Amino acid sequence: MRSFSISVALLLSLAATAVACQVPVFRYAFEQWNPEQYRVLILAGEQRSEFQAMAKELGSSEKGKNSALNVQVDVMSPDSNPIAARLWKEHNVNGKPIAVTLYPERARGIGGSVAHVTTASRDNLQAIFDSPVRREIAKRLGQGESAVWVLLECGNEKKDAAARENLEKQLAEDAKWLELPTPEEMEVKPEVLEAVKVKLRVGFSLIRLRADDPEEQFLVDMLLSSESDLRDFDEPIAFPVFGRGLVLYALVGKGIAPDTIRGASKFICGPCSCQVKEQNPGFDMLLKNEWEQAIGEVKISSPLPTVDATPELIPIPSGRSKRK
Repeated sequence: MRSFSISVALLLSLAATAVACQVPVFRYAFEQWNPEQYRVLILAGEQRSEFQAMAKELGSSEKGKNSALNVQVDVMSPDSNPIAARLWKEHNVNGKPIAVTLYPERARGIGGSVAHVTTASRDNLQAIFDSPVRREIAKRLGQGESAVWVLLECGNEKKDAAARENLEKQLAEDAKWLELPTPEEMEVKPEVLEAVKVKLRVGFSLIRLRADDPEEQFLVDMLLSSESDLRDFDEPIAFPVFGRGLVLYALVGKGIAPDTIRGASKFICGPCSCQVKEQNPGFDMLLKNEWEQAIGEVKISSPLPTVDATPELIPIPSGRSKRK
């Protein structure tokens, strides 16, 4: 049922808008879609100034303008507002300061909900902001891979091996049969394709992630909290990631099958039929990377034109007077 629901959702998403852009989804997302910002609430008492300095030092963005790291940190007392009071009541242990990470407000279905909770400390903040697996994901996407699949293993060797085999086999086939649009179809000059820093290509890779990896607990929580029932499964779970760290959806257990993997590949490499990010499935990872620097100055895609929302006054001619 999960696979069927995902397929229907993708079909509806694709059918909702006429094709407006033939640039592949993964490339348009890579060049144009800035990651939405996470919010980390540090709930502390007398140590607030210490945590504020710590967050600034580690690279958080106070006003959301740090392109390298899509997170804003707010340090506050547990009784500063109703939200802080509720989170403190639900998650504090022995009165120690805590760091609560919330999904971006515009993340579909999970906006503003809790992604991760931990004791507030320098090491734990650093683990929220960055981790080895997330660095590797950003590196591969920055090198032009269409998608990086994260396989969250369940610890059952047989199940994990079957999921890994299905992914590796199908992704290798997808990389062979999926075709990129021609320059004419994308309405891009061939010399532009030659000039881009990251060449346009179809390519997929797999990263294995252990649920008990001590360095990746934030990533594990961020993935598992993205859907209400993912923690209920004792199965491997696969997440395709594309663009600038956009997670498409989760495939669970036997749902990690050739047809569902192929469906994700077709969507990711298909034409960007809807250029508005919020109308596409998925949610952004909290990921540290200089995306504009990775992409370079020359881009294949063009952003949506800016719409002037200022009302325009149009004079209306007077109508004919009624006959007497």
